[in-house]
Amino acid sequence: MPFIEGEDRHQIHLLPNTLDDFIEEENPVRVIDAYVDSLTLEELGFQVYSGSKAGQKPYRREELLKLYLYCYINGIRSSRKMETETKRNIELMWLIGKLQPDHGTLAAFMKSNQTAIKKLFKEFILMLKGFGLIDGRLVAIDGTKLKANCSKKKHFNDNIISKKLEHIDEKIDAYLRDFLTEDNRLKKQEITEKLEVYQERMHELQVMKQELKETGENQLCVTDSDAKSMKNNGKHEVCFNVQTAVDSKYKLIVDCDTVNDVNDQGQLSNMAKKAKQVFRDQKTTILADTGYYNYLEIMEVVDESTDLLIKPQKGKQNKVASGFDKENFEYDAINDKYICPMSYELPFKWKGKQDGKEYKRYTCEAFNICGQKEFCTSAKGGRSVTRLKDEEVIEQIAENTRSQINTYKQRAAIVEHPFGTIKRHLGYTYFLTRGLASVGTETNLICLAYNFKRMIKIKGVKELIRLLRDRAPSKSLMYDVYLNKIA
Repeated sequence: MPFIEGEDRHQIHLLPNTLDDFIEEENPVRVIDAYVDSLTLEELGFQVYSGSKAGQKPYRREELLKLYLYCYINGIRSSRKMETETKRNIELMWLIGKLQPDHGTLAAFMKSNQTAIKKLFKEFILMLKGFGLIDGRLVAIDGTKLKANCSKKKHFNDNIISKKLEHIDEKIDAYLRDFLTEDNRLKKQEITEKLEVYQERMHELQVMKQELKETGENQLCVTDSDAKSMKNNGKHEVCFNVQTAVDSKYKLIVDCDTVNDVNDQGQLSNMAKKAKQVFRDQKTTILADTGYYNYLEIMEVVDESTDLLIKPQKGKQNKVASGFDKENFEYDAINDKYICPMSYELPFKWKGKQDGKEYKRYTCEAFNICGQKEFCTSAKGGRSVTRLKDEEVIEQIAENTRSQINTYKQRAAIVEHPFGTIKRHLGYTYFLTRGLASVGTETNLICLAYNFKRMIKIKGVKELIRLLRDRAPSKSLMYDVYLNKIA
């Protein structure tokens, strides 16, 4: 059987193909084109080319945005790789008319339009809502760690600095001993140069130690001062914490944020409020895992239009095993006291205040006669239990979570879907830029790329192009009010 032969690369065509002939009607690149054409970029705040800067190439914002969207959707973030793609990628040639902006122009576009890109993501979410692809009835919140653009060797804390200073001290002592016993002049010069290097390094570390002391921070990253060491995949890495709120209908990302908190405990109200901004005046159920469990944050989230399902953190293992965890203590609302598992009373003792929230303290008086003190508490004055002023709300949430456990179990399937796609399929396990503002822009583009791919999969190319072309050129009042609130 003869082989199928390709076309001679030197063959001359009388009637050459147009670029459009190479792009099928169902090619997703046509959706990117239709989407950007449907936008009013001035309203989103994209910077206009001034024409006054020498050497600046006046590319239209629409073309650069199309290029960015296409590349992020296809797992390309480096401005140099984007530049390479414009010279060899037929789809990109079709999309931006064979333009070939250099990597400097592309990097500057992202840097100078950070706020506009954030607004673009919000606008896209409102479009998804208008298309009926998100409904806000069930929203799951979770975070993941993406590695910062920083070497682990450039990360320091007080313990690391102390160990390095100790090591340098030992090295300096050894070189001084060698210097005193060495007779060769060249060898002495070599030792002197090494001592100078170690002394300079010691000075740098001492400056870092003093900076940590003055700022009150417990760690310092030299390359990116905003990055922090966090536990990621079972080991500590220099990372940022990416937060997402995901709608259950089609697992589309409703909102995202990038923070440098090492855990999720302070992010529940932040992400819940972001989700509620999209779904105003409607009932929403928020799902969150144990990592978000924080009394003060929970009280900020729950209101008439928001239900929260979240599992409480487990108590200390020894308390849980012995049956003396707080969950085993029963509250008597009528007499305002707690009853321990041994049926002894913990009467109210005093009130206090923490982070602006009032609480009550209940202390056991029978700890010397119950015979279980060693299992219950190590406190000399007996076991104490703290109750927040609105703790009945917390108890109701715990009860709701238990009664709606099948709904709660959907959390992982909803929120892990985007993370799996972003990190495994698109390969976004790290950031290229530095600083919270820049990595936040990267996060918005990554989440926008995920949503875009997901939207095409759900609706199809032709249907989306029709919907995008039918969009009104001006935004509704709701869009204006919402987008104007974005910083």
